[in-house]
Amino acid sequence: MPTLAGWLTGEQVPRETIEQTLTTMGTVLGQHGGRQALALQPGAGLIAFSDQAYAMRENSEPPVLDWVPDRRTMVYRRPLSGAHILYYVEDWPAKGNLLFASEIKALFAVGVPRRLRLPALDALLRYGFIPAPWTAFQDVSVVPAGSLLRWQRAKTVLNHATDYHLEEPLTSPNILEQLDTHLTEVSGHLLPPHDQLMALAGGDPASALTIALTAEQTEARFTVATLGYKKDDQEWQAAEQIASAHDLPFLAITGIDQPEFWAEVITALETPCTHSFPLGWHQLLHTASAQTGARVALSGLGAHTLLSTVPERSLSATKVEAQNALRWYSQSIAPAVDSTTARLWSPAAARAIQQGARWEESLHARKLARRAAQFSDQRQRWHYLDLHLRLPDLVVSTAQQLATVEQMVLRSPYLTPDVMDILTRLPAILQDGTPRAAILSQLVRQHTSGMEEEPSLLSLEAPTTSLSQVEGFEILQQTLSPEALRATGIFDPQAVQALVTTDTPHAASRELLLVFTTQLLCRLFGASL
Repeated sequence: MPTLAGWLTGEQVPRETIEQTLTTMGTVLGQHGGRQALALQPGAGLIAFSDQAYAMRENSEPPVLDWVPDRRTMVYRRPLSGAHILYYVEDWPAKGNLLFASEIKALFAVGVPRRLRLPALDALLRYGFIPAPWTAFQDVSVVPAGSLLRWQRAKTVLNHATDYHLEEPLTSPNILEQLDTHLTEVSGHLLPPHDQLMALAGGDPASALTIALTAEQTEARFTVATLGYKKDDQEWQAAEQIASAHDLPFLAITGIDQPEFWAEVITALETPCTHSFPLGWHQLLHTASAQTGARVALSGLGAHTLLSTVPERSLSATKVEAQNALRWYSQSIAPAVDSTTARLWSPAAARAIQQGARWEESLHARKLARRAAQFSDQRQRWHYLDLHLRLPDLVVSTAQQLATVEQMVLRSPYLTPDVMDILTRLPAILQDGTPRAAILSQLVRQHTSGMEEEPSLLSLEAPTTSLSQVEGFEILQQTLSPEALRATGIFDPQAVQALVTTDTPHAASRELLLVFTTQLLCRLFGASL
């Protein structure tokens, strides 16, 4: 798990200046532990942190970063899964410079401007996440999954590096056996050389299979942890059944609705939210880490998205052209932005959004749309966009960033290249008649005896009723009061008041979550328009 920062310049910046800058960024990144390594070259430098607790039995993946000083060339490869996030700023503090880090906070520590990118907040409402390479901040970009960031002699270039092969479905009669072999092998490789290990159970086949395969390959009696909001949830019981089947300790964590917890979530994610499941992830990882002392957590992360299909309601009778592919996709995963939502913005923010370029106009977005439009099958078109957008930018990055602040690494056998390739090329029905959606359940039954029920996915969506109780919590008064809203100037106070008073008794709307977490981001990071 690389944690790093660097500064590459097109000029002869003094060694002392580069060292001081890297040390400042290292102060931020070093809070998560690890041994520091500092490399300095004329006009360039890199700082990295490594932790032996994150070692694996076997790691065959290539390094994510190459630095060739003689050629003044740096190449960063972000895996297709979306792991190993890297933020960067071009042409700052001078033209031809590239400043990069594993966390935006490290960039801010050396003076990078903290201006919000308002069109990114609009994209967040339309997709449920901010798509790469955008971030919530105007001057900061993120390397998209499957892309390569190259800096060579003061010039920065971003290109696609790897891709999916959905158009080449697997035809072997032994697909189930092949997948079983790969998952078994990979599960062994992911194990650490120590016993500070735990597993996360979501009640679903993916996490159940991860636990089963891990239990077969280690003698450690690792804890199986899960989180729920009702102890009688069927999914919670399914998670406990998995732990019992393998004679493993079970940790059941009860989540609570507490607005103050969002401060740690937003500090880790460095972006606003329209979903509440990041709060669930935080409570699960924080409590499990405190209770078990684990440094490595194994999970079924990503499997659900890798195997997902387009909602039937989104299938169109007509061909979706390239220019409409992203709009079609966004409407399938998030509610359409209506007139009520449009009134959420202050007049100044609304103008900035209207006058600014949309994410769909970015070069990366246009390339994705053109590639997706080449698929004649709408299901493949939707799946391709989902794999490039929601999987890395929401599912994987959220969980892994929240694990990092707990000094823990989150691993999933489903996010390794070979397994991702198999899962994304599975036919709808295998030759033996097994439906694609049931393939993991079948493997669970092969590796776990005595399973009484079909596992089902345990939602991490947290209750957010408390967000409507502004007077009862100081953090809500600091973010959702009319005075706080007028101070930031992003949202219309009357529109927000209407959201607070009309939201459902069980959960806040995505609009109220956006307002609250954006206001909180501004407060925590000192961000402004």
